[in-house]
Amino acid sequence: MVSLKKWQWLIASIVFVVIYSCNYYGDIATKRVIHSVVYSSDDLVMMRKAVVSMLSNEDQQLPVSADVSISQLQLFETIDRFNDGYLLVYDEPFVLNALYDGMIVFTGHTKYNGKTVSVVYDTGDTVTFGFVDDFYVLPYTTVTKGAVVATKKSGELYIQIERNGEILNMEETIRWLKEQPI
Repeated sequence: MVSLKKWQWLIASIVFVVIYSCNYYGDIATKRVIHSVVYSSDDLVMMRKAVVSMLSNEDQQLPVSADVSISQLQLFETIDRFNDGYLLVYDEPFVLNALYDGMIVFTGHTKYNGKTVSVVYDTGDTVTFGFVDDFYVLPYTTVTKGAVVATKKSGELYIQIERNGEILNMEETIRWLKEQPI
């Protein structure tokens, strides 16, 4: 049986503490950097505009007419506070289309909002739709105004609107919904 001397135990303890603290504090720093890079809507909008300006050709753009889904989004029956956003109740199913040009930053299933889609629009607004039935986009893809993002059967739809880093309150959310172009 091998017996370690006191100085060997001391060195082993110091190595353990250094490795453990580097692992713990390194994860914290990495998460902060990733969060600021991935979730900063201003950076995503800026990058998208730069890429679009380099690759766009004015001759290939087509005018888009008003979409029925925008007016359907405005026809909610009731609105109630839920988590950081609001639950809108609808009697009729409809298709959620992109209201403006933008980028999809999240599609997936969340604990509280079920199937969820988040879009960062070129206007700077980040809109999250939850409890959708199906989504038709992948994360980090661009969408143009009128593109199908998700579908919603009748029932509850979660919506959270973030502008300039602040989540809109109920009155601002209702105003935002009513002011969308039809």
